[in-house]
Amino acid sequence: MNCKPSVLLISIDALKPEFVFDSERIGVNLPNLKKYFVENGTYASKGVKSVFPTFTYTCHHSMITGTYPATHGIHTNTIFDPTGKHKDAWYWYVSEDAKNLWECAKENGYISSSVGFPASVGANSDYHIPEIWRDGTHLDSKLIDAVSRPQGIVREMEKEIGQFAGGTDLTIEGDTIRQKAALWILDNKIKKHLEEKPFFMSCYYASYDETAHIKGVYSKEAISDLERIDALVGELVEKAHEITNNNVVVCVVSDHGTIDNKYDIKPNIIFAENKLIEVDKNGKLLDWSVWCQRSGGTGQIRLKDKDNKEVRTKVKGILNELLNDENSGISEVITGEEAKEIRRGFPDADYVIISKAGYEVREDTVGEYLDSNTKQKAQHGYCENLQDMRASFYIEGVNIEKNKDIEELRLVDVAPTLAKIMGFEIPTAEGKNILN
Repeated sequence: MNCKPSVLLISIDALKPEFVFDSERIGVNLPNLKKYFVENGTYASKGVKSVFPTFTYTCHHSMITGTYPATHGIHTNTIFDPTGKHKDAWYWYVSEDAKNLWECAKENGYISSSVGFPASVGANSDYHIPEIWRDGTHLDSKLIDAVSRPQGIVREMEKEIGQFAGGTDLTIEGDTIRQKAALWILDNKIKKHLEEKPFFMSCYYASYDETAHIKGVYSKEAISDLERIDALVGELVEKAHEITNNNVVVCVVSDHGTIDNKYDIKPNIIFAENKLIEVDKNGKLLDWSVWCQRSGGTGQIRLKDKDNKEVRTKVKGILNELLNDENSGISEVITGEEAKEIRRGFPDADYVIISKAGYEVREDTVGEYLDSNTKQKAQHGYCENLQDMRASFYIEGVNIEKNKDIEELRLVDVAPTLAKIMGFEIPTAEGKNILN
């Protein structure tokens, strides 16, 4: 007979603590988060310190491994690829440099499962549907099915719930389909094993973050999606309690916060003007000596030839000029070594720029450096020390203290904390258990 608690990890992209703790001012109603996790659980009202950069894939892998980006190797959302040879490939695949909760849970007697979690392709899990895409069409179902565990689970599931929402469907409708998938797995795959084994499952809701990108942090459309996510969370929490007879712990987290943008800044335009990037008349890249890859409010800068002292000196001079220009939107310039050793991110960078709040880094090579016509209304990726970049943490269930506020919490503490609840440790984790 199984006595260990099951664990459900729910990630709500870009959920800020203020949406729960200052909901009346904002005008958002999140009854399930308040009922389950504030009144009856433990939480971090001041938020969670995220990692560097505060970008979705980077943060989610720190969340699931308990390690910093410099360790797990997922430095941003997309592969560094100035010439486009990788065709906008993302860091879809699980890190080979750090252990994760899915494989550790399975190794320690848990049924391991996940639905739509970022950076999870290839994870050693029992019922695992990762986030990956090709073109956003029905062909994605075949791709996702091919990399799911066991292969065939997506096709089996789609006979009952309809076409599964791939990683390109970041709408509330996509979240609703991912929710149906999680419920289907709980009912049809996991429930029958619960007398012998508990489960660990991770789930992901993307629509608030995506709508905020388009409409703004506090837009009625984004708030509406957040309220609908709250309803989905309530349904999933109820199902987890039902099938386990309340022998479950549910943890709701976010990866980072978010703020509204004021300007786009485009360092590659400055590099191009200084003959360090070559483009044709249409802006198509022909060659590059240096490139700035965006991560929202952060940009990692790499030299094509790291031993080219002339280019390095030129780049360093340009970055110093931008830093000393109060209108550049840049608050910090750090070296790659500082990024790796102090901020624990971007270990392959030569330099990293960190912008002022509200100045998003873009990769354009032509046009104006500073642009008030922002491509996205809201963004993250900014300095992990900003209050607006703080993530959320809520946990409730068996043996979890009620109405307790945690003062200090880091994103890398999430995995070790959940591992401790399940009775094991993650050997590579850099965070720590924050519960007694």
